[in-house]
Amino acid sequence: MRKQLEAIELWEALAREANFQPATMASLCRISLRQLERIFDKRFQKTPGAWVRELQCREAQRLIASGYSTKAAAAELKFADQSHFCHEFRKVFGASPQTFAPAYIPAPGFGVSPD
Repeated sequence: MRKQLEAIELWEALAREANFQPATMASLCRISLRQLERIFDKRFQKTPGAWVRELQCREAQRLIASGYSTKAAAAELKFADQSHFCHEFRKVFGASPQTFAPAYIPAPGFGVSPD
């Protein structure tokens, strides 16, 4: 069983199936949360919770860039609320989710003064 868990390559799919809940991920793997923590420490050098939050924020960045609102992205990715989502997003990227929205992406040549 241990070798099978170490061979899992589809951690992102597992996280989505578990609604981004580390305890549910562990349950789906039929191991304890503590065992999952050891696996993540060895493989990713972080906790399952930190890894899941980073995954959620990467997914949110993609959704927002494609036109989702901050609120819709937060709901889609199972954050408790929009405020919690924005806080976590800023921790991961150092910027607010709105900076990735299409309306906030500067047009080509924006800020360039004409000669």
